[in-house]
Amino acid sequence: MINTYKIAVSKYALEKKIPSGDPIWSRFNASFENLDIGTNDLLDTVYEGHAITTHHKNNWRASENYICGQHIGLDFDNEDENSTIDHLKKDKFISKYASFIHTTISHTPEAPRARVVFLLDQPIMQAVNYTKAAAALLWLFGTADRQCKDAVRFFYGAPECEMEILANMLPIAKVKQLIKSYQDTGSKEKKRNYNYSAPASQVEVSEALKLIPPWQIDYDEWVQVLMGIHNEFGEGGYSLAESWADGKEKEVEQKWRSFKSSGNVQGSITIATVFGIAKKFGWSKNG
Repeated sequence: MINTYKIAVSKYALEKKIPSGDPIWSRFNASFENLDIGTNDLLDTVYEGHAITTHHKNNWRASENYICGQHIGLDFDNEDENSTIDHLKKDKFISKYASFIHTTISHTPEAPRARVVFLLDQPIMQAVNYTKAAAALLWLFGTADRQCKDAVRFFYGAPECEMEILANMLPIAKVKQLIKSYQDTGSKEKKRNYNYSAPASQVEVSEALKLIPPWQIDYDEWVQVLMGIHNEFGEGGYSLAESWADGKEKEVEQKWRSFKSSGNVQGSITIATVFGIAKKFGWSKNG
């Protein structure tokens, strides 16, 4: 039996992105057909340049018209090694749960860009839950494009793109676990923000960092410390972060570059996160 997935496919096969303000936008937005499509046909669809999105009604792609979604895409657009297929396929979560990876329509060998597509074992029937699922995956991957959480977001196809077929499915049960972890983290961050005020200087942060052993915390917390410093000090905090992190060559630089100027993936990760982690190692607000 061939598995099929509820995915809407545009009738247009595009060779490049549609320019902003182009009159074709209206026709494009109404060009999607709700399909039950097999994996091989989906791969062909992407390879031919057809955009995909979630099932929706009224022949119009809008959140209020959402019906269901059975795929989640993550775009990696850093244009460095972190956005290559070879790098992404080595990630443990991607190698276990992603269905395929492909270079995007904006990819070039000099500035690599790639998309990871997760096909779900069951469709998500409510737009709010789909948005939560996409946000939870973004929380898991700090370098992915934060805009990829709209319930009816479309993904351009990529004519003659490179592809890596992993042939996995992401179970809804796992998605629910991720959402819970994502929401729990947000709750903890709000509590931390209530208990700790922002520091007055990098000196205070540096004192807290001295108590956090970078090799004795898990990777997620390691990234959160970098995010917190970036959130508080911007580029001015890079030296502080690098001197603490003890990362591999260029690891800190690459991770730092992935943080958007508008904030980090969690959004609520602030300098209070750093103090919350430091507290576990004996840090006290009052010294």
